[in-house]
Amino acid sequence: MVYTAIYQDSTGKLTYEPYKGQPSRTSAWLDAAQKGGSTDRCLVALVPGIHPVYFYNDFVKDTSSYEETIKHHDLYEIK
Repeated sequence: MVYTAIYQDSTGKLTYEPYKGQPSRTSAWLDAAQKGGSTDRCLVALVPGIHPVYFYNDFVKDTSSYEETIKHHDLYEIK
């Protein structure tokens, strides 16, 4: 099965790439997370199919304040 994997690196940069994984969502998530971890990226989302993904910095020219904020954001923080 093909997925679109969305990752965030330690600087806060978001990227996406196609990921070929198991039909089981749980197995696919764990495998994609491990793949991202091997390149110091955190898996944020796994979407079935191949899709383009647009991020904030694709539309806003000056992202300096946004980038500074996102670098210190904990994806797993629960408020």
